Amino acid sequence: MKKIIIHSQDQLRFVCQSEITHCKSDNCYTTVYVNNGEEHIICKSLTKLYKDLDPQVFIRTNQSCIINKNYIKLIDKKKKIVELNNCKQIPFTTTISTLLMLIGQSAAILTFFIFIG
Repeated sequence: MKKIIIHSQDQLRFVCQSEITHCKSDNCYTTVYVNNGEEHIICKSLTKLYKDLDPQVFIRTNQSCIINKNYIKLIDKKKKIVELNNCKQIPFTTTISTLLMLIGQSAAILTFFIFIG
């Protein structure tokens, strides 16, 4: 899987997209959360970062969050929250059917490729 480059003052860090659990925006800065617990702040809008990420894996759940579908543990329909494997709770603003459609698209494609391969 592709990597993204996280720039800091002293380093360029290469992070596999598969290791990213979610990203959260705060104005012009975005925090990238990694499955080992690390958090990296980048000076890039969520919209620009989203364009760099694999659209088959990442979905935008609301105006300030992107999640990796592979880390979804449960969806609380009543509270409108997606809980990730690391117990982080991310709110979603779409309808549940739209959210399920976004999640299911890549699952259908993945199943298709596994069946053919």
